[in-house]
Amino acid sequence: MDDLDQARSIYQLMILTAWADGHLHPSEELASNGLLVQFPELLRVHDPDKLAEQVKNRLDTVGLTAALDEAAGGLRDQAHRERAFVCCARMLEADGKISVEEFGVLAALRELFALTNDDVARLLQEAARIRG
Repeated sequence: MDDLDQARSIYQLMILTAWADGHLHPSEELASNGLLVQFPELLRVHDPDKLAEQVKNRLDTVGLTAALDEAAGGLRDQAHRERAFVCCARMLEADGKISVEEFGVLAALRELFALTNDDVARLLQEAARIRG
């Protein structure tokens, strides 16, 4: 998987996190745009609005679990997995409300990426320092 594919997978996971509760709040859109600018590798994502629409359609078609599995499946590099987790954690709290479904995304990513408790603590601290 090349860098563009990795960036697309990270962005897809961000959008899935935002939509997990069934709503896309304007503050989540702002957070996703901020994260695209903050992390240079995410700037490789061309036409993020179109990709977000595709992600939402996929979510509606296959459900959250399958969509997460698909998007996360290509992230084989630990650094990209950790970046995805951090970005999703940032998206989780963007609207000021953390739903059970959104929290479930982080739990699923933790399992998919085989993150330890220490990894999660470190990555959540990193996410807290980011203002997307």
